[in-house]
Amino acid sequence: MRLVKDELYGFAKSKVMIVLWVILPILAIAGYFLFSYLLSLNEEPGTVQDPQAPKMSVSVFLSGLLSSIAGSVAAILVAVDIVSERQRKVFELIVIRPVRREVIVWSKFIAVFVTVWLACVISTSFGIVVDFIRGTDITAGAVWDLVKALAQCGGVIALATGGGVAVGVISRSILVAVCIVWFGSQNLTLLPMLPIYFGLAPEYFWVFQAASVALAFALVWLAGWGFRRSQF
Repeated sequence: MRLVKDELYGFAKSKVMIVLWVILPILAIAGYFLFSYLLSLNEEPGTVQDPQAPKMSVSVFLSGLLSSIAGSVAAILVAVDIVSERQRKVFELIVIRPVRREVIVWSKFIAVFVTVWLACVISTSFGIVVDFIRGTDITAGAVWDLVKALAQCGGVIALATGGGVAVGVISRSILVAVCIVWFGSQNLTLLPMLPIYFGLAPEYFWVFQAASVALAFALVWLAGWGFRRSQF
């Protein structure tokens, strides 16, 4: 728990997380209104918009946007951190503590997952506030869809973070780690979807969540196993 607290504090005050917590929601909300304005310009003059037509809310727009980039950010963040600490000989000081080596890997996984997913929740909360100010109806169905979107975002972040931990353990260069994560994390999130593609899963959401969590824990366990046998 002490290692987890240290990692949480370190990642929470990093510049990347400040951008995710503050700047990204502002840019995303501004982009949403700009996108809506450009769509209104393309409408034909005299067209009457159906008031019953469904509209994308700001919160849904934010959850979709964040889920597409949060996984990559988490994977790169944890992979670069592990490689950087190895190069700075930080692990040589940590492993002399009376703890198992893999605890270091798990603490980084937990810290990155919590901070990045919390950033997504905070950003989506900004979207809910904007929807409330705009007078958008917040129904029970909309709330449930938003909860599912955040849960799915958490699954993506967990899987990508697990992949980033594994890449950080096996890489000896920050550039190599970033390249592997950048080109591999996008394909890693496709693995939980394979049962859907082959028609083996009746429910997409729950199968994706279960597969994502299982794969994430398997990757971190393998990374911890390799980290325990690493030479610093």
